[in-house]
Amino acid sequence: MTTDILNFLLGLSGTIILLLFGVLGYFLRIVHNDAKKAVEEMGKNKGRIELVEQQLHSDVKRIEQTTQLELRNLAATVGKLSNSVELLVKVHLESNHKSS
Repeated sequence: MTTDILNFLLGLSGTIILLLFGVLGYFLRIVHNDAKKAVEEMGKNKGRIELVEQQLHSDVKRIEQTTQLELRNLAATVGKLSNSVELLVKVHLESNHKSS
């Protein structure tokens, strides 16, 4: 082989290697940007999840308080109804006792 052919082949292989490094660098840059965006999105999603968790917790607490209030109201109403039924039974018994 002559030195001209050897120099040509070395130059060609060097060019091919540089071209391959360029392509590899390009794809590595794309992967790096995608990974960076994925990390940013993960941070945003984590914040959103925490916000939804807080809202869910406050909703559960509010429902629990409302349920307790309704149970108290129901207990008070049942108590009043019990008193009314007791009074009605007494009145009925007295009216039956007077008519006998």
